[in-house]
Amino acid sequence: MSRFSAIYNIKPHYLVLLSFVGYFLLAFFFPLIPNCDRQPVGDIRTFAPGMVSGILYAILILGLFALYWLLYRQTLNNSSPSLKTILSFSFFLSVPLLFMYPINANDVYRYVIRGLISSHYGMSPFEYAPADFGDALYPLLAGEWYSTTSPYGPLWESLAFLVTSIGRENFLINILIFKLVGLVSVLLIGVILWRLFPLRAPRGSFKDNKRLAFTVLWVLNPALLLTFVGNAHNDALMILFLLSGWLVINLGYRGPGFLLIIAASLFKPIAILAAPIVFLSSLREMDQNFERIAYLLWVFAGGTALLFLSFLPFGEPLPLITRLVQEATAGASFSPLALIILVTRKIGVPISIGAIAKLATVLFLIVYFWVLWRTWRGRPAELGLGVTFWGYIFQALNFRIWYASWPFPWLLVDALIEDRSAIHRLQAGGWFLLTSQLSVIIYGHLRVAFLGGDILLAHLIGVLFVFVLPFVLAQFPILDPYNNSLGKTLPGVD
Repeated sequence: MSRFSAIYNIKPHYLVLLSFVGYFLLAFFFPLIPNCDRQPVGDIRTFAPGMVSGILYAILILGLFALYWLLYRQTLNNSSPSLKTILSFSFFLSVPLLFMYPINANDVYRYVIRGLISSHYGMSPFEYAPADFGDALYPLLAGEWYSTTSPYGPLWESLAFLVTSIGRENFLINILIFKLVGLVSVLLIGVILWRLFPLRAPRGSFKDNKRLAFTVLWVLNPALLLTFVGNAHNDALMILFLLSGWLVINLGYRGPGFLLIIAASLFKPIAILAAPIVFLSSLREMDQNFERIAYLLWVFAGGTALLFLSFLPFGEPLPLITRLVQEATAGASFSPLALIILVTRKIGVPISIGAIAKLATVLFLIVYFWVLWRTWRGRPAELGLGVTFWGYIFQALNFRIWYASWPFPWLLVDALIEDRSAIHRLQAGGWFLLTSQLSVIIYGHLRVAFLGGDILLAHLIGVLFVFVLPFVLAQFPILDPYNNSLGKTLPGVD
């Protein structure tokens, strides 16, 4: 591998500059400003419909991930930049993405429209759907959400109210504000991880280079920048509050930290899966009954007050809970569970979507209660959180590419221990982010150009590529800071 040593030694600033060119090309070929009001909303095949353009897009994404990996390896080298420099790199690379059309997730239009329901029309997005306003809100809203109320929490809808109060009915301004929210969230999460790493690492095993390198794995990750800045997806705020809560807990303030965990679920309800794990982890570490009683008061009294106050502008929580139950049992799209449904239909086995969904839910609950038990018995909460979010993704009827971001920060913290299995899990999480980004080519371009529109075959290829391939590729130690075969090509890495 000595012939590649020159590549490993490219200065980080040059790697960042090359990455900037890649992100600039994305903004150039998928421009936001001239298309922000296009009707209906577009996706990647709107701008790049042909297979050749799809392949070029995939090559560009692969190139960005390759540069990202080199930046990680460079940071592991003894020429590590500072945290401030890494964050400035992330901001620099995100600038073009502010002006990129959200090609792989047009949810930002739904954020704006539901924000307008509350800020412009003075109605609750939990009680009124865009369809209730006729053609006034229809043209820029994807059909699947036209007649549904908000699936998000009241804190998110309050933020959408504030954003659209500023941007009013100007979609460009509103979208840019939501993109800036995503960018700030990515940077703050990077700071929180950097601060959290030494608190969770085993004593005596922590090294500054590893701390910075693992921060790079978050703030410079192309999938995360594309998801949270390019597509302005709101999962960034959910992750920000989850990690903020976990940091505060690890600084010794368990009650306030747990309230931040609850607040995360009031942005996006899926975050509530983290609450029991964090609760048991904190309770397990308390030695005195007084501590436990005070903690329980924080959890129940503070959580109830936070829930009530956050819903106060919109009404009772029940409509949102009802909406989430309905969404969870909706029809299937691209997911491992959807593949099972398609296969059973193909072979003529009369199994309903509801029956398969219920079976998957039961299996997930078994895994979830096993995670809770292991957490109570002393296993690190980060591993339980990563397994939980991964388990939910694998059993969901509908998979969306931003779901891949949920387990990743917890896998980062979990991998601080010098344990090969933890590194393998982190690598699988990294590959999962990449394969999820490329899945749009399989399900879109490849299905249309080569598979004759065959949904079953596209699902089979897509599920194997997105959900199975990362665990195969994880066996190759490309992120492992303890891997000697890679270390021999990098000066200063033992």
